[in-house]
Amino acid sequence: MKTSQEYKSFNNEKTIAELQYNMQRFRANLQFLKEDLDFLNFLVNTSIYKENMRDLFENLERFKKEILKAFNKCDMLITEANFQASQITQKIECDELACDNYFISAQNNLEKNIYDFIIESYLLKTEMYNYLKGVIKTD
Repeated sequence: MKTSQEYKSFNNEKTIAELQYNMQRFRANLQFLKEDLDFLNFLVNTSIYKENMRDLFENLERFKKEILKAFNKCDMLITEANFQASQITQKIECDELACDNYFISAQNNLEKNIYDFIIESYLLKTEMYNYLKGVIKTD
């Protein structure tokens, strides 16, 4: 399942408050995503699976690695979002266009990274949900 929607920025004319709000919203979304990843990690580490499933161990181990990688990246992006939200207040002190462009560019780059990560995480979650539906005991 590939997405055809790409990130687009509309930050050039936004106020500092709007830029900070956007970053706080992204940070909140990342926090919720961490909760999802934590639950998926719980699922792959629980003994709730049908017996004699082909490649079960290998698939669960692969998911564990992907979850850990996503969890670490999520933490990094939350840290960067916190930093960007505090840094953007310095934009007020900018009198030059180059300074404004720097802050807007930094905001755009981070938002794109977060957007791309969220899409990747949705794809991972979808893959895991589809796989787990077939291997979890139901009786």
